[in-house]
Amino acid sequence: MKIAAILALSCFSFFAFAQNVPQKFGDVSINELKMKEYPADTSATAVILFDKAVSEVAWGSTSVVTYKRHIRIKIFDKSAFDDWATEKLIFQRGGLSKLKAVTYNLENGLIVQSTLHDDAIFKSKDNKYYDEVRFTLPNVKEGSVLEYSYVISSDGVHGFYFQHSIPTALSEYTLEIPKTVSYRKFLKGTLKPTKHEAFNGGEKWVFENVPAFKPEPYMPSEDEYISQIDFSFTKSNWFAISAMLLDDFDFGKTVTGSIFLQKTTDELVAGIKDPKEKIKVITNYVKQSLEWDGTLNIYAEDLKTVFKDRKGTSADINLALASMLKKAGVSVDMVLVSTRGNGFVNSDLPSLSQFNYTICLAYIDSVGVLLDATEKYLPWNVLPTRCLNGRGFIVSSENFGFPYIGTEVKKKTTVRADLVLNDTGELTGKLTYTRDGYAAQEMRKSLNSKGKEVYLKDFLGSSEYRVSNSEFKDIEDVEKVVTEIHEVVVDGHGTVAGDMIYINPFVTSQTEENPFKAEKRDFPLDFVTPTEHLYMCNLVIPPGYVVDELPESKLMMLPEKAGKFFYQVTQQGNKLVIASSIMINQRVFTQDQYPNLRELYSRVVAKQSEQIVLKKK
Repeated sequence: MKIAAILALSCFSFFAFAQNVPQKFGDVSINELKMKEYPADTSATAVILFDKAVSEVAWGSTSVVTYKRHIRIKIFDKSAFDDWATEKLIFQRGGLSKLKAVTYNLENGLIVQSTLHDDAIFKSKDNKYYDEVRFTLPNVKEGSVLEYSYVISSDGVHGFYFQHSIPTALSEYTLEIPKTVSYRKFLKGTLKPTKHEAFNGGEKWVFENVPAFKPEPYMPSEDEYISQIDFSFTKSNWFAISAMLLDDFDFGKTVTGSIFLQKTTDELVAGIKDPKEKIKVITNYVKQSLEWDGTLNIYAEDLKTVFKDRKGTSADINLALASMLKKAGVSVDMVLVSTRGNGFVNSDLPSLSQFNYTICLAYIDSVGVLLDATEKYLPWNVLPTRCLNGRGFIVSSENFGFPYIGTEVKKKTTVRADLVLNDTGELTGKLTYTRDGYAAQEMRKSLNSKGKEVYLKDFLGSSEYRVSNSEFKDIEDVEKVVTEIHEVVVDGHGTVAGDMIYINPFVTSQTEENPFKAEKRDFPLDFVTPTEHLYMCNLVIPPGYVVDELPESKLMMLPEKAGKFFYQVTQQGNKLVIASSIMINQRVFTQDQYPNLRELYSRVVAKQSEQIVLKKK
């Protein structure tokens, strides 16, 4: 109790200190520079001392929003440098002003300032409407205090994050808006404000003692669960956004224009009447003709340049796909997407800022098929996993809506091991891997980027393996499952002890530890796609040996068939047949479902670690 009381007192004292820290720019104190740790989280590598922002809305024929932010950060450990000494700002073109940033260090008892200069500020184009500025504060050391402020002018209210990957002592956001203007606010996250004040002409939210956000394995978009606030004016609506995009030269008019693509399109679909075949041929053409450069975007650049360079952004490629489909007589709309990690789409918040990606929606007899041509190792009608993030937004004058962006395609791997065991514990035989769906994409991508030699070294890198021959089948045809066959010798896998041989039947694909170590979970869990892993082993035992002990069979089903684990070992003469499968049929698991999922994997680990015991006759 004394320790808890001391900790509580130290936290209270620090928050009182934080509240009373001079918050005028440049008024950094000796006490701030002498801080060695953050009392509420002594493991923190840095702490945000305060983060204050104000959005001032001026309302006339158009809205003008002035966003002013001022933040001060204390650095404890050099591991925080990359994340907190460098900042990236994205803003409407020409909207950034009054940027200043200073690093403070304590040297010989004196506060020494290092000011950010213009030549250390790097500006680039983020997309058609937005610029990006990056800067790194100078002379950052362990113990430094960092401070920066800036002003951004735009036509919309800026959202604000109260929570970050490091703790925050004081976070404050104020919205100043004419009382005649209607707006909607969206407060996300699990934390509640310490104070909330509504006044004539706005609102203020204050959060104190905000803990660091700790992501969990397999969680959906982190951005959805971090405490933050976002806004929209009630005059904003999706219909207006759709109409604007359809009339935009870098979006809708790229699809209806780009006349230079007509000749190639005609040649590709000559003689093809079936809309599905047209879609398939054009999608595969774009996949093979254009390489994705890794950039996420919703607006396209000049498509002539894109095809000349044979590479482009996600928007370049998918708007080119849509343009060619339309020229082939296929009905097509564009769908805006927020990729995984970028947050879920809120249909109650009409705002383009939610989206960072665009895909196609082509229609076959009024049935829509979602398409993306950025990944050449996926079948024509399978979306990249980055897109599988809930709802999207159809940009259309007729088919307006918010389709679910999901998949029934599995990430499926089947491993068959045909092995012969000798009396020294050595195994010889063949390993056959068959991969389907997203597992096939991952394998093809890895093999083509690394080459066979490096791929085999990485994939079968265990010193136990000696590979005498490898064969790969259907690498190029992404419509088929991909197969790889390896002839192997596995040294020392079985342990010989007197008249006994102890052997684990998993020469590969063993789940050795539970990926879900925490007893409870704060956030949902997302597998992205259904998954299935099947391991089958035919093991011939050495002459003169008999089975002394076999693992017992095991079957575990999760409620509502959300998942399944099956394990069985049977004997057929001198051969043992081992079968083990793990299936996850449900994409998202809630916190309440987590204990059952964790228990399933605990049983997988325990069962797959069991030994087969053979005894000499």
